[in-house]
Amino acid sequence: MADRFDEHFFLIAKETGGIEGLLNSLFSFLLRRTDYYYECDPGDKMGFPPGVALNMLGNIFKKYQDEHYKVHKKKSAQEYKEKLEIYQKKQKELQEKQKEQEELKKEAQNQQKQQKQVQSCENKEQQEVSIKQEQNQQKNESFTHKQKIDPYINTYNGGETEKYSWSQSGNDVVVTMKVPEGSNKKNIKVLITANTLTVKVKDNVVVDGKLYDKVKCDESVWSIEENLLTITLEKGQENIWKTVIQGDQEIDATKVENTKPLDDFDSETQGAIRKIMYDQQRKQQGLPTTEEEQQLEMLKKAWDAEGSPFKGQPFDPSKFNLSNGQIQF
Repeated sequence: MADRFDEHFFLIAKETGGIEGLLNSLFSFLLRRTDYYYECDPGDKMGFPPGVALNMLGNIFKKYQDEHYKVHKKKSAQEYKEKLEIYQKKQKELQEKQKEQEELKKEAQNQQKQQKQVQSCENKEQQEVSIKQEQNQQKNESFTHKQKIDPYINTYNGGETEKYSWSQSGNDVVVTMKVPEGSNKKNIKVLITANTLTVKVKDNVVVDGKLYDKVKCDESVWSIEENLLTITLEKGQENIWKTVIQGDQEIDATKVENTKPLDDFDSETQGAIRKIMYDQQRKQQGLPTTEEEQQLEMLKKAWDAEGSPFKGQPFDPSKFNLSNGQIQF
């Protein structure tokens, strides 16, 4: 029968926030609606003698505590203290371990992020280099196709050796050599560094040596067409080479044609060169130069200006002598 009020007690505990709320409600009820707390005098019909109500509470508490100890072992305060210290120590270790794992995780994420950034930069650089090399390769293949050197190999400003022929301009060197039939990019290896050139055809070393001068290896390309290997070396600086590989036969550098196409200059320089060429041509024809023409235009305006002694007369350029950019009467 002891459990017949359980539903009511559960409801009170739920409404009041737990066991402490339940006890508060119970003792509040005893205070408000009973004489539990009233300490009576001899002969009184209500309340309890001093100390009886508290002993009653203690006896009832102990009764059910003993029932509890029949099922669960009694624990001492010292035992609880020791277990509490062990528990707190484990909790601290767990928190430190979790903190360490979070820091490692964060560090791993940062490293992964940095690796992705580095990889992205490397991929971008590789892509740019590949695009540039492909453009140079296409440019060189186009050049090779236009020149169709076999059997007329180009040696303009260059020469020939037993292994290869070569030509040059101010900016690059073109090396050409015949290779066996069936040769392709799979069995030909061309290694270009800033200072060296190595060519292997079917594992046979054909060329291996130090270049005459430095080249831009990332802008140098090679191609093969109709059993003719063409290597274009982009010079590190604009100059004249006497040979391709140091130790090979050299050419007479004084006989090299070192002119440069007009289109290779910037627009401002091209304009200045065209002006000089125009003035030289005018002089050869006995005609005034650009500067002299400008001076004559100024004289025409001044000839008929107010206050001029020639005003109203036909313009006569023979009265003036344009010499060295100066006007003489």
